[in-house]
Amino acid sequence: MIGERFTRAARQTVHEAVVQAERLDSSEIGPEHLALALLDAPVLAEFALPRDEVVDAFAAARRKGGLSDADTEALRGLGIDVDQIVASVERSHGEGALAGAPRRRRRFFGNHLPFTAAAKNTLVRSLVEARELGHGTLGQEHLLLALLAERGLVAEVLEARGVSYTEVRKRVARSPR
Repeated sequence: MIGERFTRAARQTVHEAVVQAERLDSSEIGPEHLALALLDAPVLAEFALPRDEVVDAFAAARRKGGLSDADTEALRGLGIDVDQIVASVERSHGEGALAGAPRRRRRFFGNHLPFTAAAKNTLVRSLVEARELGHGTLGQEHLLLALLAERGLVAEVLEARGVSYTEVRKRVARSPR
């Protein structure tokens, strides 16, 4: 099982992703929750990421129905003003209307937030990253590499702030294990 290879820190990161999803009233756990859980991890500390900027970038994307800045720009190139659409929808349906349905407040024994397909893919990809680097356990650095390897919102937000797959991979490969 994949979870058996996780370091204690990686397990804590996955647990913190659940906490982040719950705090944001999400109906499921996505890659952005894993990224938020990694913000204080040693693997990101050396990049001195502005935490508030990252949190705000994910919040802005949620408000736009999950669209990244690149998605928004691509649509703008087609003559579609996403900001105008968001404003119109929010006038009619309230702020955050495109952010997705909030999770049910009431939870019963065994009822937990599911992981999105993208988050599951991130967990599987992190195992691949660990294997490719010859590491016997899966750590926070492998979770970060997996998030950056998948093109999408998380990679875009982190890369815009100087955290690239290539740079993290170099640092992880150089670090003693």
